Parts: sequence; structure tokens; C-alpha cells
Amino acid sequence: MQQLQRLLLLLFCSAPFVSTATAVAMAPPEPSLRKVPAAWVGFGLIFIFFIVVVVINLMSSKRGHQD
Repeated sequence: MQQLQRLLLLLFCSAPFVSTATAVAMAPPEPSLRKVPAAWVGFGLIFIFFIVVVVINLMSSKRGHQD
């Protein structure tokens, strides 16, 4: 009975290490050869967001005469 308990404890404790060991033994993934967008696309998006923020801040507020 004692031996069965030790065997079960060993199986439960070693389960996470087995999956880690098999993951390490597998071949590394191949790099993606998908073409990334050019840097100017990112700069263009930043510029558009900047313009939107500036325009929103420059809009006059519609406040009532009781403020």
C-alpha cells in the first residue's frame, strides 16, 4: 500500500515536468515569412491619430449661458 501511494505521488508530481520535457525536445517552430507592413504605415497612423486629437481639442465647447 505504501508503495502504491509513493507511485501515485510520483506520477502526480512528475506530470508537469513530462510536458515540459517533451516541449523542449520538439523542433523549434519555423519563422513566419509573411511580409510586414512598411514603417511609413505606422507613422501615418500615428499622424492621423494626432490630427484627430488636435481637432477634437480645438473644437469649441457648446456651453450654456448659465455656466
